[in-house]
Amino acid sequence: MNYHFFVGNDNGNSEHDLVIDGRLIQQPNVNCPVDELPWREEQAPEGFVKQLQDHLVVTVDSPAARPGMYYVGKFALESGEIIDNIQIGIDSKSDMDLPIVNTLAQIAAVAVQKAYEEEKQIPPQIDVEVDMATALPVTQHTDESSAKFEKRFTSGSHHVTVHLGIQRVAVKIVFQFVKVVPEATPVIFTLQKDAAGNWREGDIFAEFSAAYGIEKKFNGSYFKDKRILHVDIGDGSTEYPITEGNRFLRQFVHGSHHGAGYAIEEALQEFNRLIHLPDSPRQFFSDVLKNPKHKYHARALKTLRRPLESQVKQIVQHVKKQLTKARNEIDLICVYGGGSILMRTVLYPNLKALCDEREIKLLYIPADYAVELNAAGLDAFVRGKIFDALKHKADVEQPA
Repeated sequence: MNYHFFVGNDNGNSEHDLVIDGRLIQQPNVNCPVDELPWREEQAPEGFVKQLQDHLVVTVDSPAARPGMYYVGKFALESGEIIDNIQIGIDSKSDMDLPIVNTLAQIAAVAVQKAYEEEKQIPPQIDVEVDMATALPVTQHTDESSAKFEKRFTSGSHHVTVHLGIQRVAVKIVFQFVKVVPEATPVIFTLQKDAAGNWREGDIFAEFSAAYGIEKKFNGSYFKDKRILHVDIGDGSTEYPITEGNRFLRQFVHGSHHGAGYAIEEALQEFNRLIHLPDSPRQFFSDVLKNPKHKYHARALKTLRRPLESQVKQIVQHVKKQLTKARNEIDLICVYGGGSILMRTVLYPNLKALCDEREIKLLYIPADYAVELNAAGLDAFVRGKIFDALKHKADVEQPA
């Protein structure tokens, strides 16, 4: 079986958000190398397929990463094994195996699911060709680091065995073209257009249009000529790029090592003490925070409050620096990313006051959309004319 996938790949410090063949996948961005399968007995492989992302076990043979068997995402997090994750403020994503392994695993999983949906049986082998857009933090994105990251995907074929119980599916993945861009910049594409290519509408803009008394039929065309200061708050970094229309303004590249992950790291020791654990990973704390019904939710919020306020203070200072550099010539500030959800109650009033005094509008993306905006933007980019032109240029320049 042969497939071609477009992939928009947001390799976050905490969460891995990808749009693969039009499907949004969201998983903790963790894995753990293991020596054997967790299953001993024969189980119906069809039972694995529907929820494959939550039970993902793969063997990877790739020129870009250490070969071996891995638990990936949620299955790794809940396995009790020692997990690998991205150390915020320390690890460079372009050098790490984790983004490679997890990306390959998720692409292979979707290929297996698609084959089963179409054929109603598990194929022994699948070949996948991929065009992909992914991103690096602004603080890590250079011509050298982006070329290096691209090459790790494109130099050679990658072989992934997806384990469905004790049955195996061999998936060969070849990346035709990969483009690595600075994080946050593709968001402008998804603010303007939906997946069908029409002007974006809906409740993503409801609060914004109501706050500024903009006409009822508000849509993404509003942003096509606007100068926007993005505030993309992740776990380990916050990006502050400025875009004008569809253009990324290189003279305003800026990022800082602030985010929800730093607050969580600071709160983690006290949280573990309160719940009588010697240790727990950052992603477990994140999951508790996302679930108001979790028995430890109130304690997680309590330990996080002060560290979060400290991070917000730093982020506001960096926003002010960017505004000063741009001489306040900004139409609106757009805030999103996983960290923006946790910080909203503290950050929103601070930024609103700043915007009001400088005659700038504030678009604070609702929680339902804040995390997936980068992946959706990368998906829009990989399917768009700019990506197509870059791919064609690379093909022309390829040595014979």
